[in-house]
Amino acid sequence: MAVAVHWVLGDSDLIVGRKIPESGSGTNQMFVRTGKNLRLPNTSEGLEGPTNRDTARAMIEKSFGIQDTDDPAVAAKSEKGRATIRDVTPYLFLSGDIIISRETLLHDLHRPEKARDIKATMPYFLGAVNQTSVLAARRLRQLEAALGRIEREAKAQERSQGLLTQRSIALLTQAEGIGLIAELPSSDASDQLLLDQLRGVAENGVLTPASGDSETRAVLEEERRQLVSELQTLREKRQMLRRTIREAAGYGTAVSGQSHKLKLVEHLKLGDGRCPVCDAENAAGLAMAEQIQNSLTIVAHEVLAVDVMRPRLDDHSGHVENQIGSRSGRLREVEAQLSGLLRVEEESAGAASLLQERARVVGRIDQFLETTARDYEISSTNTASLESEIENLRDQVDPQARRERLRDAENMVSNFATDMLADLPTEVPATGARVVFSSAPSLSLIEPTRRAVLAMAEVGSDQNYLAMHLALSFSLQKLFETMRAPVPGLLVIDQISRPYYPKGGDEKRLKEMEKDDDQVAMQKIVRFLFEETARRAGLQVILIEHAYIEEDPEYVAAVKGRWTKASGVKLIPSDWPNRN
Repeated sequence: MAVAVHWVLGDSDLIVGRKIPESGSGTNQMFVRTGKNLRLPNTSEGLEGPTNRDTARAMIEKSFGIQDTDDPAVAAKSEKGRATIRDVTPYLFLSGDIIISRETLLHDLHRPEKARDIKATMPYFLGAVNQTSVLAARRLRQLEAALGRIEREAKAQERSQGLLTQRSIALLTQAEGIGLIAELPSSDASDQLLLDQLRGVAENGVLTPASGDSETRAVLEEERRQLVSELQTLREKRQMLRRTIREAAGYGTAVSGQSHKLKLVEHLKLGDGRCPVCDAENAAGLAMAEQIQNSLTIVAHEVLAVDVMRPRLDDHSGHVENQIGSRSGRLREVEAQLSGLLRVEEESAGAASLLQERARVVGRIDQFLETTARDYEISSTNTASLESEIENLRDQVDPQARRERLRDAENMVSNFATDMLADLPTEVPATGARVVFSSAPSLSLIEPTRRAVLAMAEVGSDQNYLAMHLALSFSLQKLFETMRAPVPGLLVIDQISRPYYPKGGDEKRLKEMEKDDDQVAMQKIVRFLFEETARRAGLQVILIEHAYIEEDPEYVAAVKGRWTKASGVKLIPSDWPNRN
């Protein structure tokens, strides 16, 4: 047993079939055949082109025009935002439950496992993006994440380099104190220069000629005193600036409040010299207005002064903070050097000889170079090519153009749906309303009189929801046809009579409706289906319906099968395998 569908586009045919397994078992066997003048076989034995499910899906996508990427590795796996044949179904099916739903806009959108892909691929089907730009956007996100990670690692490495600098200078200070080096490097020496000097000490060993006593400690002590004094002055200046900024903010608030209060008198219009109540001449009011205007001028100048001074205070405060940070960092370095000198002096006092002390310092340097220094080695990552590729991808993705194309498609669907809603039976507030479609996706109405914006849940009435879903489905099909989107021109609609007949039951006649208005509405919906289908040359509508409208000859002629209890014939045969 098998099920098959025959698709036609111009003179091209596509027949897709799948084996129906026995109840409780699964199957991966499918049949796909493309060509011209193909005919659907009457039995499963006549199906040609056996293949597996993944290959069949790729062939169907290619026939529909969905798959337009040449990368087989990408095509073989599902990527968020990359459309597949599974993402077409929301635009083809309008089931009985969805057609009058107040919450669900499209088929399968109420299922979380499906909704994510429907939302992600909608911009593709609306023509805002193509498969290449979807993959480019994904690549862009990956590269931006990689670049961000590299930049974060570089900043962390930069912070770690501060510790490396302090430790290197401390060791070189010890080496200088016992004559292993002639002089200390400058305070702004690079880490690489410090490490090279340490390696030189380690290679020369303890036999390096001494440079004699130095005044290093005295120089460092003097620099430390100067740094402490400068930091004290800067901290006092910072405290004073913070107090000034707080006072300026409070003063600005008070002055602004006075200005708002004084401006209230402008509503009395005392400047024209007349009483605002009786319209009589009012000299006292005129004098008062002049005084208030003078006060307003003074207050305005004060507000302007506060606005001018506040940014300057903030800039100066930031400059002071930077100075404090710089001086504090240098103070830590100096203190580390002094600690190293003190340690050398303390250890030298108990050492048997200068040679012994040099050996001890050289050993520390060797250990530092073998362990700690290696941990801080910077891997030279060249981000230029990465940044260049990111810029190229940004130009290719062009999010602004994507938003504009998406907005244009949304406007087109909204306009189509508004016109179609007017041709369908509706009730207030949907009657005469404008439809607003968003690719979120969402649908709302703008009520014609009060211009109120109504979400779907606020519209009410099964008849309104039926009209909105029909208008949206046909509008999307019209857009797809206009822009040649890879969506088949097919709508499978279930139960347009849901608002007028009870759910389930046997075939219904139009005259069985209790209300005449419902009969008119049902006939109007049927006319809409026929007229819209006639307007779309490539659109086919399959209607599954309980109602049999024998009063409409075109409807009767379009009926392909009647599955009634009396005939015993069913749309789904009784012996059809059940899915467990």
